[in-house]
Amino acid sequence: MTAKKSKTTPKAKVSSAKNAELTVEANKRREVREVTTKLRHMGPVAKAEVVNQVVNQQVSRQVSGFTNFLREQSVIGIGIGLVLGTQIKDVVDKIMKSFVDPVTSLFLPGEQALTDKVVTVHIGPRSAPIGWGAIAYSLFSFIMVAIIVYAIYKMLKLDKLAKKKD
Repeated sequence: MTAKKSKTTPKAKVSSAKNAELTVEANKRREVREVTTKLRHMGPVAKAEVVNQVVNQQVSRQVSGFTNFLREQSVIGIGIGLVLGTQIKDVVDKIMKSFVDPVTSLFLPGEQALTDKVVTVHIGPRSAPIGWGAIAYSLFSFIMVAIIVYAIYKMLKLDKLAKKKD
C-alpha cells in the first residue's frame, strides 16, 4: 500500500495560516463580548470575581509563555553552565595561587610570584615593561579550566546526549 501525499500549494498554506489567525482573532473578540455582557448584568462582587478571573488567566498565560521561553531557549542550561564555569574558574585560581605559583618560584629566578615577572624592553631612551608572567599565568589558567571542563564533559558522558539518534 502506498500513502498518497497531499499536494498543498503555497496559496493554500497562506490561506490556511490566514484562516487560523482569523479564528484566533474571532475567539478573542467572542471572549471579550462574553465578559462585557456578563459584567453588565452582574453586581459589584460578581464583577470583581470576573475581573479577578480574567487577570488570573492573563497572568498564567504570561507565566506559561515565560516558562516556554526558558525551556525552548535553554536559558536554564546556560545559567547552570555560567555558574559552574565561575566556580571552576575559582577552583583553578586557588590551584594556581596555592600550587603553581610556589612551584614556579622554585624554578624561576627572583622572589616574585609568576604574575609579577616582567621583562623590560629598551629602545633608545625609552623602555617598556612587558608582564610576561601575567600572560603565562592567564594562559595556564585558561588551559586548566579547559581541561577541567573537558574532563567533566567526558565523565558525565554529556557528549552522548548531544548526538541525535538515527
